[in-house]
Amino acid sequence: MLFIANMGTAQEKIGTLRQLEECTHRPNHQSEGCPDLDNITYVKDVENRLDKFVGTWTGTYNGKTYTFKLNKRVKFGFGQRNGLYWDRLIGRMKVQGANGEVLYNTLSESNDSNTYFHGDNFQRNSYIMDFIVNTYCNDSGVVFLRIYDNQPNKMKVLFDRDRTWYDPKKCPNYETYETTLPQVSFVLTKQ
Repeated sequence: MLFIANMGTAQEKIGTLRQLEECTHRPNHQSEGCPDLDNITYVKDVENRLDKFVGTWTGTYNGKTYTFKLNKRVKFGFGQRNGLYWDRLIGRMKVQGANGEVLYNTLSESNDSNTYFHGDNFQRNSYIMDFIVNTYCNDSGVVFLRIYDNQPNKMKVLFDRDRTWYDPKKCPNYETYETTLPQVSFVLTKQ
């Protein structure tokens, strides 16, 4: 179902997060895309699926403490293509070492575009976020977030590191480089 809202003289064509998620599972998606969704101007969270992720989440893995702060942005234009806006999560993060030293921190960043931790859409009950720290060493990729059905205060996090080229001149320690997020799943608890 495509929603159409009258915005004065221009009409806003709304698709939902669920519609876009289902589109990617169509058997002919690779060859045909989703022609029924081609003209939408806004991908809206009509079911409030993002709301359960909003808040501050913390947890530890391998001696490091991870803090995620997730905010929902409505009709956000970051990464817009052809006037397409999305309801999405914007993340901020802090990573501390075992002795408390801050290894990475965007919690105080005021500009959403500078956090480099932006939501995309759902895939099989997980919400997908793009994350970029250091592209020269492939410290970037996709973060999958999944809230446990029976424990809504627990969130599983999985970082899938990009596997593209790296620049050996700008990342001479590539073989031993430790990414900001671990490349295994770990759990955060809502605060």
